[in-house]
Amino acid sequence: MTNHKMPAIIICLSLVTNCVKLIASNSKMVLRIFTKHNYLLAIILTFSLISLRAETQSITDSIRKDISSLKGEDRLQALTDIVNLVAMGDDLQAELEALRQLRAEAARQKNVEVDGLSRVKEIFCYYNYKKTDSLEKYLPAHLEFMAQHEQWDNYYNSWEAKIEMYLYAGKTQTALKETQLMYDDAKAHNNNYGLGVSAHSLGIIYQTLQRHQLAIQSFYEAVERLRKEENISLLLSTYNVLSETLDADHQFDRMLAVAEQWKVAIDDYKAGAEARGHTPRLNGRYMYCYLALTVAHFQTGNSAQAEQYLKIAEELAKGRSLVSQFKLLHIQTRLYEHLGQYDKAIAYAEKNYQNVIGFGDSVSALTVLENKARILRTAGRGMDAALTYEYVMAAKDSLRNLDMAAQLDELRTIYEVDQLLLEKEVSKSRSTILVIIIVSLVLLLLGYSIYNVRLNRKNKILYENIKRAQQAETRAEKVLETAPEDTLSKEQMLFRRLNNLFREKLSFTDPKLDRKELADMLGTNTTYLANAIKECAKGMTVTEYINKIRLLYVGNLLVEAPQHPVDTLGEEAGFNSRSTYYRLFRDYYGMSPTEFRNISKEKNKKEAL
Repeated sequence: MTNHKMPAIIICLSLVTNCVKLIASNSKMVLRIFTKHNYLLAIILTFSLISLRAETQSITDSIRKDISSLKGEDRLQALTDIVNLVAMGDDLQAELEALRQLRAEAARQKNVEVDGLSRVKEIFCYYNYKKTDSLEKYLPAHLEFMAQHEQWDNYYNSWEAKIEMYLYAGKTQTALKETQLMYDDAKAHNNNYGLGVSAHSLGIIYQTLQRHQLAIQSFYEAVERLRKEENISLLLSTYNVLSETLDADHQFDRMLAVAEQWKVAIDDYKAGAEARGHTPRLNGRYMYCYLALTVAHFQTGNSAQAEQYLKIAEELAKGRSLVSQFKLLHIQTRLYEHLGQYDKAIAYAEKNYQNVIGFGDSVSALTVLENKARILRTAGRGMDAALTYEYVMAAKDSLRNLDMAAQLDELRTIYEVDQLLLEKEVSKSRSTILVIIIVSLVLLLLGYSIYNVRLNRKNKILYENIKRAQQAETRAEKVLETAPEDTLSKEQMLFRRLNNLFREKLSFTDPKLDRKELADMLGTNTTYLANAIKECAKGMTVTEYINKIRLLYVGNLLVEAPQHPVDTLGEEAGFNSRSTYYRLFRDYYGMSPTEFRNISKEKNKKEAL
């Protein structure tokens, strides 16, 4: 068989380069198409994602038609090609089926290397599609296979995927527990790479918890271990998070030293690869390294060198993913703030905020806004800074409540898992089963009582946070209300008139109130009204803002008029649908109207004593 591997790759990469901007927002991984078959010569990519996927499917079908005639390594290579091609799509079941066929053939040929790699890809398939249950189900068997064949890199990389999945789901305690198990396992096997992965994972957890000193200690340990390994991928990632943590802890001299070591590691790897006739793709690695060098230099007084490094990073960032752009924009904001070029810094912060919001990362968006507010204040734009800070504070309170609920759910899950393990052990001894059942029932009842107490406590805390957030909004409105007219924009003036109208006429209590009628009341048009609300109410629509005012109003009624039915108060506030009222109330307050009233009653009783 003629080997068409290199020509095929060249053709594919040439065509994919023209389509990369179209597929960047949907791809889960960098495209890797390696083949020994002339089928890849049939690829004809157009400039749309749909046609790219159609061509991919056509190539896959072509390989499958001829695969029965292939044997040995050629057959394994063809099945590997199918796995890589299917991974370009967005079909979990298709990827799993392709991996199952590859693993079956590898097992038949007793090729443990390909078998192990297919298992790693399966684990990361579950990880990419956020299938936690499947990952937990199949990981133990795959780890057993990898340990049996001493595929330790695959073994600990697969295990780390489980830890990261827990961490990104907000299950910090579970991730910490799993990391301890990995560390104990690596120690038992006396495996340096496993200990390095464990230290890296532990550092990530501490970084998430903002325990910077412990995170830095773990990352340094990971660096020392991973520097001894041939595979430097995790080492470079560790340099990145170590630099970020030193930055957060204001240890800029140490950050500079780490960033310089990081660059040397990349340079050495590049030189070694080129000596072997291979040109590695390292733009992303270099970009993050140069951004770290930028921060370290301007924070240690060398702004000129920082600007030079930033220019290099900007060139390396061109055409890269949104996540890379977020990081670049953040560093650009910081540098220009440091240089006193506030307009430039504010523009970069606003661009970053819009990008992050579009990406759906509300937590990072708040951090960007907080940085923007600080720069606005430094630049002498006090009104804009105050409004931005008020919004950030209210949003942070809401996120803390959500985080508390997630932690309660995680603790409950851990408790239930421990209970299941206990019951499994108990089943081994029939003579004690009755006693254990009684104990389990008592524990379950106790657990249920504790959960209810915690839930009630959570709702109380949520109630207090809501009140604080409302007070913050009231203060922000007062700032806007008392500000001199010559300091306000047209939108802010219109927004102030709108709030006065709501306060004096209670016009929002009319269920039929719409944007046209409201605009007429204010003597303006719907476009100016929508723009004013969007600017002053942090992107809300007219309908969303009206509903927010109704929710604030009904919240006060629930406290001040305890004798009136909950549903009646919703109608008085302007809601003409019970289901809409309850849904919006729970979305805004985090609890039902009845729960809200009960907590307010308890608060009033305590205050009266």
